[in-house]
Amino acid sequence: MIFKDITDINFNGVDISSHHEFNHEKVYYYEDQETQLKSLIAIHSTKEGPAIGGCRYRQYDSFEDGLNDVLRLSKGMTDKNNVAGIPFGGGKAVIFKQGNKSNNLLKSFASFLNRLNGTYISAEDIGITLEDIIFIREHSEHVFDNVDPGPFTAKGLFYAIEQAIQTYFSENLVGKKIAIQGAGSVGRRLSEYLASSGAHVFISDIDRSKLSDIDNRNITCVDDSFSVECDLFSPCAVGAIFTKDSINNLKCKIIAGGANNQLLDASIAENLLEKGIVFIPDTLINSGGVIGLTKDYLKRDDVEIEQALRDIANRVKNLMVESQERSISIYQALNNRNL
Repeated sequence: MIFKDITDINFNGVDISSHHEFNHEKVYYYEDQETQLKSLIAIHSTKEGPAIGGCRYRQYDSFEDGLNDVLRLSKGMTDKNNVAGIPFGGGKAVIFKQGNKSNNLLKSFASFLNRLNGTYISAEDIGITLEDIIFIREHSEHVFDNVDPGPFTAKGLFYAIEQAIQTYFSENLVGKKIAIQGAGSVGRRLSEYLASSGAHVFISDIDRSKLSDIDNRNITCVDDSFSVECDLFSPCAVGAIFTKDSINNLKCKIIAGGANNQLLDASIAENLLEKGIVFIPDTLINSGGVIGLTKDYLKRDDVEIEQALRDIANRVKNLMVESQERSISIYQALNNRNL
């Protein structure tokens, strides 16, 4: 078993504190050969409270790819909590996928959490289900196992998209073309909300089985939603999909989705602005999950949660108007407010 604070050292050939995404309090590595667990936890900030963020179970091509992901995601959680007024810091965990996920591996991850003494509290993310988190809770108290954050994220996104369409077109969702990338717990629910409001939804997923039981006349399954001609494109799968090259394939007027860290780098926001595409940052609109996860901790009832989700849309409207008036990207306007 290996447990290391790797914040200020060269580890696996990478000088952690010199990494281009590093701006963090702590980065930890844990390895348990018996259970095949290799995991990183990045704590970006505990200024406002314990760092919170999901655990991602995913195959990475290299250690540095996993490090890059956990650093970007943890910073994104700080920003997201900040914007939503959630009194927690930002953190994230990744488990390097090797073979099959097992209860022994999850139990070992619980041991990793326990070594951090509550400075990081974990939750589900790609590859980790609520059932996994409930199991981990049997071995560590440092998880949010009270709700599935997916429905809260989807509803917050729906309100944000509804407002974005209203602000941009001065119209409602009826007849609007919305393309969604990813039919997981967020994308699938979002498609149903939008379809029920009269939008024509185009949805894709690399796992075609997630599309097999969709039966709604307002939802069309497509091979690749990225380049569909539409009013709004909503990425709800993996991040870093917008690059200087890939954005040339976009045929949308607005981008608003739940995937974390959608831009390969921050400069892409300005490239999108130059192309006349309104980009609404994920940290502004995908905070529904943390609003749901922290509802018991903050003692919020259903009415307060619903209002917190609708407040996401209010922030979208204000920043869309501000960015238009100042001829700057929403990304820049949001960053200016968070300085």
